[in-house]
Amino acid sequence: MYDLHVHILPGIDDGPAEMHESVEMARQAAKGGTEIILATPHRKDVTEGSSVSDVRDLVRTLNRKIRDRAFAVRVVLGMENHLDQDLPPDVAKGRALTMNGSRYILVEMPFFGRPAYVEEVLYQLQGDGLIPVLAHPERIEAFQRDPELLAMFVGKGMLSQVTAGSFVGQWGQEVKRFAEHLLARGLVHVLASDAHAPGAPRPPTLDHGVHAAALLLGREAVERMVLETPLAILEDRPLDSLSPERSVN
Repeated sequence: MYDLHVHILPGIDDGPAEMHESVEMARQAAKGGTEIILATPHRKDVTEGSSVSDVRDLVRTLNRKIRDRAFAVRVVLGMENHLDQDLPPDVAKGRALTMNGSRYILVEMPFFGRPAYVEEVLYQLQGDGLIPVLAHPERIEAFQRDPELLAMFVGKGMLSQVTAGSFVGQWGQEVKRFAEHLLARGLVHVLASDAHAPGAPRPPTLDHGVHAAALLLGREAVERMVLETPLAILEDRPLDSLSPERSVN
């Protein structure tokens, strides 16, 4: 499997504080069947307290430690980019990173409210040749209040990344039900862990959430969300065969 949203780099954001915790996260991920981890430090934390150069160095160090221990997993670099008006120019300046250097960019909408610039910034990213991958829409108030907003963005070529743990109640029953609704409508393209630590409550494992989602949609469809689609993103390949939105009662 390929996990495209993981806060694994130490001392950068609200993920692990020390490198040994990052190594343990990698071990747990490998044990659970993950082959590639996309490190996604928060852009704001990198900009304010670190640098892109620092996080690149951390990825190299972490991969070296992983190789020394012969874990069957590799870490590549991305970023969780909170959506604001500075995002497009920050991408151009190299201060906001895409997913493994691809055309795909992980974007976190504001958790609360719906600023007037949301559509403008997302469309500007698309105009710059990027494809926004919207992080954990099941936990974003704007989508909870108006699922048609997410449907509109998907219809315009954006993707959505739901946290696997949402399907097992990691964020409560309301979020679980909304994640299931999005899945049923065909508005989920990628499942990721959004892990922040080696263990609970946000571990670097996907299996339980994948199993729960598969009970709703079928194993083959859900496996595409942790295998074919994320691999295409990491390899910067186009995604021309995504399932269309389904109607639900």
